[in-house]
Amino acid sequence: MLPHALSLGHRASLVQRGRWHYGADYIAVYYRVSAQQARRLLPEPLEPREELAVAYVTEIVSLSEADPEALHENPAGTLYREAAIGLGCSYEGREGIYFPCMWVDKDWSLVRGLLNGYPKKMADEIAMSKPHPLNPLIGPARPGLRLSGYCVRQGSRLLWLRLTLRRQGGEADLRRFGSVFGLRLFPATHQEQAEVRELVEVLREPGGVANVWVGDAELELGEARNEELLPLRPREVLYGAWYSAGFTIAGARVLRRL
Repeated sequence: MLPHALSLGHRASLVQRGRWHYGADYIAVYYRVSAQQARRLLPEPLEPREELAVAYVTEIVSLSEADPEALHENPAGTLYREAAIGLGCSYEGREGIYFPCMWVDKDWSLVRGLLNGYPKKMADEIAMSKPHPLNPLIGPARPGLRLSGYCVRQGSRLLWLRLTLRRQGGEADLRRFGSVFGLRLFPATHQEQAEVRELVEVLREPGGVANVWVGDAELELGEARNEELLPLRPREVLYGAWYSAGFTIAGARVLRRL
């Protein structure tokens, strides 16, 4: 892969070469949506599955194998926040998840996501609770501790989730959707350009999971100007989770050119 925006030595590239490695802290809410409504946001030939959806806010530390020293040389270039809503789906009988909505707060994460098939947009603000076990007022994680996260774009709060911890859990408490599907969509702006419209599978390799807590959750979705959130409104909130996870992304392979 050539760097995104050529630069001497490639060190000023907006997107470093992959593979990319991630460590993330999540506040997530699992819920059900209307399959009929969800279908409106799934590109063909993806099909809705089990009416299951997830909304999350996360803080991520991410490094490229092309620049492993960024952690101490460019810490701002390794840390970002993200909010997203994913829909359970299937492709030719294979279970997976598709994200119709995703927001981030760094430009390099935005462009890297677009290249790999995620529909990322820039957020004004993404915030999430960050309890610290040594804070005398908060203390360690415990039943009854309340957390929240939200995303604001163009002055509107699009997503707000709240979680009350009930018990310590494990990896089995986290819903596994399967493969991650995406859409690489780059419309032509001139007749001499070639449009790109590809259904892809993100090559995501799971890492470890730690510090899982589960509890009661609430989810509010705000109004979006293009009504993209209307089909995603919760029909039933199941539960929420607070946890940490690691994973690697090696790019995205084309499943079908649309």
